[in-house]
Amino acid sequence: MATNSRESSLTMRPERRAPRYPFASTAEAIDSSDVRPARVKDLSIFGAYLAMSDPFSKGAIILVKIHSKTEFFQCNATVAHSTEGLGMGIEFSNMNPPFRRVLQEWLLRLSMSAPQESPKSTTGSK
Repeated sequence: MATNSRESSLTMRPERRAPRYPFASTAEAIDSSDVRPARVKDLSIFGAYLAMSDPFSKGAIILVKIHSKTEFFQCNATVAHSTEGLGMGIEFSNMNPPFRRVLQEWLLRLSMSAPQESPKSTTGSK
């Protein structure tokens, strides 16, 4: 499988299903009783990392709302991991088609404008 040369500039761990791109935007994480402000740090088709001082616990089901300067995205999500005082990784679920299109457009723009970086040392690998 051929790799895109831009992949070297984004986060791609072996356990990830898709690349995550750096993405700076405001967000809200909402559960049944609380709305917590956050900053989006990175974004993929499957989820995001939200920087926030008081993240929800792992396994929590939330509604996430992400705002760019001109666009809006929301969908349900599950907290995949959480670190008090830092933030949480979330996995999107039940995404409505109009919001999927917004997310896909963001990711397309990010993939086309990702800064070029040298790959990390991969001695002995392709």
